[in-house]
Amino acid sequence: MKTRLLLAATLLAFCSAAEAQEVHRWWVEFTDKAGSPYSIENPSEYLSPRALERRARLGIGIDSLDLPVSPAYTEALRQTGGTLWAVSRWLNGALLYAADSTGMAATLRSLPGVAHAEYYGVGSLDRVDPPNWNDGEQRTPQSYDRPYSPEYYGLAYDNINTLNGIALHRAGYEGQGMLVGVCDGGFSGVDTLAAFAALRNEGRLAATRDFVYGGTDVFDIHSHGTRVLSNLAAYLPGLYVATAPQASYILCRTEDSGSESPVEEYLWAAAVEYMDSLGVDVVNTSLGYRVFDDSSLNYPDEALDGQTAPMTRAANAAAQRGILMVVAAGNDGYDPGPNIGVPADSPAALTVGAMERDGWRAVFSSFGPTADGRIKPDIMVLGQDVWVVNPDGTLEEVRGTSFASPIAAGLATCMAQRYPTLGPAAWCDSIRSWGDRAAQPDDQYGYGTPDFGLALRGNPPAGIGDTPLSANDEPVLRTELYDITGRRLPVRQSQHSPILNSQLSILNSPLPRGIYFLRLVTPSGTRTKKVVKP
Repeated sequence: MKTRLLLAATLLAFCSAAEAQEVHRWWVEFTDKAGSPYSIENPSEYLSPRALERRARLGIGIDSLDLPVSPAYTEALRQTGGTLWAVSRWLNGALLYAADSTGMAATLRSLPGVAHAEYYGVGSLDRVDPPNWNDGEQRTPQSYDRPYSPEYYGLAYDNINTLNGIALHRAGYEGQGMLVGVCDGGFSGVDTLAAFAALRNEGRLAATRDFVYGGTDVFDIHSHGTRVLSNLAAYLPGLYVATAPQASYILCRTEDSGSESPVEEYLWAAAVEYMDSLGVDVVNTSLGYRVFDDSSLNYPDEALDGQTAPMTRAANAAAQRGILMVVAAGNDGYDPGPNIGVPADSPAALTVGAMERDGWRAVFSSFGPTADGRIKPDIMVLGQDVWVVNPDGTLEEVRGTSFASPIAAGLATCMAQRYPTLGPAAWCDSIRSWGDRAAQPDDQYGYGTPDFGLALRGNPPAGIGDTPLSANDEPVLRTELYDITGRRLPVRQSQHSPILNSQLSILNSPLPRGIYFLRLVTPSGTRTKKVVKP
């Protein structure tokens, strides 16, 4: 049964990458999940106990999106002679790699249950050569009588101090018991570096999987993921201590460093579903897509609406299932805006832009608004001259929203550790409300730079929870209504005076059962009320 669980959760076929192999890549989408042997009533066949516990804790049920793709449909794909490379239950489709494309379009479209088949050209399964890193000096941890000092954090001190995250660490929240997923292009050196020795030795490197080449070895080819992970998990007291150094991690390669194709979106979706099946709490994605090698596939501005791109739809589905999605805004800020990519346009994701040390937006940091007028990024985090750990053990200053995102994700993990029953929408809303621009957010800075120390004030934080929502006699600028994915719902403002009436309006409305959030915007910031409609 346990073996069936993991296979059904991802339905990923891994093939050997020992020999160079060019393949023709197809995404095949199905009409339904007819004939599936799986059921909503018995989710233990495709979700782990930890995944089910997370949903129970957050009051999230199982629905048809959770069901694995119909085995009858996937078997029909295999019968074409191609390799079933990855399958997505949330998007209800599969990536098929074939030796040639002759007649394949007609063949695929004639199969039972196929709604759509998209050809994405030729790709290679050949592993590229890893970079030739010089062996740097291996850093070793040091002992300090006064932890949580600048000396304790070393070169990572500014990463956490600019967000007042040290307060969370001092209070005992460093990610213990939390499971964090990281999707990237490769994690060179993570299996050997002293910076990640505690992660390995304490059994907190929970799982690895290579969705690009197959197998479980993600420790070669590319080092971007190494640097990203260092902002989250590195632990070298006296030299470099990251923002969630006690969490456990799942590492997945989803970025093909040799090409840029929408195929990577589907690989990412399969990876996040794999993480979901294992019970992940938070996922960091320092990846984004908008422009591809085939320019005809580029996303126009109107597609950045939070519900069109496959990667964005998968991010929304993940948040609906209780996973906090933290994503980089992108590094196209030099271009005329809006210039965010996907999944940064997701209404359910906490989108992170990069700021300089003086608080100004880094010139490269992408910004919104989204096509449907939502503010993006959500928050700003240090992303200029950020210290990271290289795969040879050296430390280096780099820049990019890729590194701002994991800094935020680590502290968001610690915050979620403190408030495990709130869920992604409330976690994101809290973090936004702690921003230094929360009273007047905009598309350059979002809600500003959050003060994570505010997570320690009150229980639950920042007006979120089951206590009465009050504006403290301040004028209410507007009231907003959101579902659990962070999607803003249309409301009549007249319904929201007084606030109690607005809560009753939700309970008596035709809205489906679930968790909703009333956000009150006042001159001093935002306050949010969680409303559960039974």
